[in-house]
Amino acid sequence: MERIKRLGLKIAPAYGWLWVLIMLAVNAVAFQGTRLVNTWWKHYDLSLPIDSYFPLVKWFIIIYIPVAYAQWIYGFALSAREKKLTCKKIFTAEIIAKLMCMVCFLVMPTTMVRNDLTDTDLLSRWIQFVYDTDPADNLFPSIHCLESYILTRCFFSKRIGMEHCPSWFKWISIPVTLLVFASTLYMRQHVFVDIIAAIVVSELGLLISTCYYRKHET
Repeated sequence: MERIKRLGLKIAPAYGWLWVLIMLAVNAVAFQGTRLVNTWWKHYDLSLPIDSYFPLVKWFIIIYIPVAYAQWIYGFALSAREKKLTCKKIFTAEIIAKLMCMVCFLVMPTTMVRNDLTDTDLLSRWIQFVYDTDPADNLFPSIHCLESYILTRCFFSKRIGMEHCPSWFKWISIPVTLLVFASTLYMRQHVFVDIIAAIVVSELGLLISTCYYRKHET
């Protein structure tokens, strides 16, 4: 146990791990907890004409799961390693954005029509597994897009002031985030406005967080 503790502290300081745990708890409440309440409520389909231009493209499952999750895990691990104030700014922004998502999930539950998969190839079975384990609800805003976008914004934000993000990861996060956006559409997991909403709540979360900590720095 002591060896595991030492390894954990090598990855990130104790305060970084605390913020990670708080973030995960908020995510569970916002995304899964709201389903205990809004499942039987009326849900709205926010599809627009532009969404018809995004058919199911199976290979995007590779972006949607392993690539996106790799970006998040590495990105939030880097965030947890930052000095305490920077760490606070990043995770506070993420948590505020996630709480805004929770409000949206409760005030205006959303849904969409997904593809019926009849093929039995590996990608089709993988997508069907995602459909089965992640019902077509709590879509607006897209948490998938939120996580990728807010990390990338933090990497480049002077107000955040990250010091431990390698240059290669900072720049590769831009195309990865755009691919994650595309994957939510081509996987038929989200509609276009879900992406826009994710960007909006991310920007609001960053604005509130940085303004709050800037005020309390002085």
